[in-house]
Amino acid sequence: MTLRLTTRHVKMTLGVILMSGSAPPGRVFRGQSQEERVAQRRRQLLDAGLQMFGTKGFHAVSVRDVCAEAKLTERYFYESFQNRDALFIAIYSESVERVRAEVVTALAAAGPSAEVAARAGLHAYFSTLRREPLLARVLLIDVLTIGVEAGSQSLGAMTSFVEMVSTTIIELYPDLRRHKLDPQWIGNGLVGATVFMAIQWALSDFKEPVEHIVENCCAFVDGLSALVRVQNATAAAGI
Repeated sequence: MTLRLTTRHVKMTLGVILMSGSAPPGRVFRGQSQEERVAQRRRQLLDAGLQMFGTKGFHAVSVRDVCAEAKLTERYFYESFQNRDALFIAIYSESVERVRAEVVTALAAAGPSAEVAARAGLHAYFSTLRREPLLARVLLIDVLTIGVEAGSQSLGAMTSFVEMVSTTIIELYPDLRRHKLDPQWIGNGLVGATVFMAIQWALSDFKEPVEHIVENCCAFVDGLSALVRVQNATAAAGI
């Protein structure tokens, strides 16, 4: 059977395209490709989600609220995200990377001193949370109340920070294992304490100055440094 396209068929097809509000796949529209338009809408939803989740909290925000903030219809939401949880997890992952980048940059510029490196990394971490409180709510508070997948993301993020801290500990204290101390477990303890302090600080609306939080958090690192010095001195003296 031969299919004949009449003028009527063409007009009906164009009408469907125009009614849907989208151009045919791959078509450039207003100087943007289809892929660029999808990426832009996704970016709008991520920014709107961070704004809404960070100010009102995940459980008080609907997909419709996010779309209104992004100035997009709901059908564009489902173009990029399966549901509200998926949007939150994407925002959480981006937020983790923003904080990690700040900490890594600070550590790289800190030098070989354990105490200086600790203060630089912690100052970068707490300063970023204080400067961007929307991130703090997403990273520290709401992620604990959503569900299994978000909880897994949180655990994975903390584990990655433990790896970074443990690697730094090994570099700063190369003789640690000789004293029967495990950098991995020390990293778990330091990250756990730091995150819990950050949660309490965020819940207090960042009442205390950054420097005060950093110095209190550094008590753990200072104690480790003092212990290692004593053990190294004891070993050197043959005691």
